[in-house]
Amino acid sequence: MNKVAIYVCGEVAKKCTANGCLRAFNEEKEAFERYGESGAKLVSFNTCNGCVQDPVGSLELKIEKFLKAEVDTVHLSTCIRGRCDNYEIFAEKLAEEFDVIGYTHGSSNGKKDNNINILRDSDSIQSAND
Repeated sequence: MNKVAIYVCGEVAKKCTANGCLRAFNEEKEAFERYGESGAKLVSFNTCNGCVQDPVGSLELKIEKFLKAEVDTVHLSTCIRGRCDNYEIFAEKLAEEFDVIGYTHGSSNGKKDNNINILRDSDSIQSAND
């Protein structure tokens, strides 16, 4: 069973109920279809610190906590992919320790066609179209 963390935009979290992310996870749809029969367990749901509070700088602490929770894969939320200037930086830093899936729900390639998936076993960066 895969241990999953969802990492959400701190600014969006101020007004979002996380319904889209949690619905996709619970229904095993969209970004979470990939787990199939092996299954997935949500072990962490966390936000960045927000745009004005050093979102990249706070990532090291979040990574430590994800490691303690034995996370295998971090899903960057669809809101991070669509809104955050640090999306690629988050993906690269998280990929040092975890598989990274660049969205949670909605289109697999996003409005900007910028989805990033980094799977450590294959040592490759995949776009949504791969």
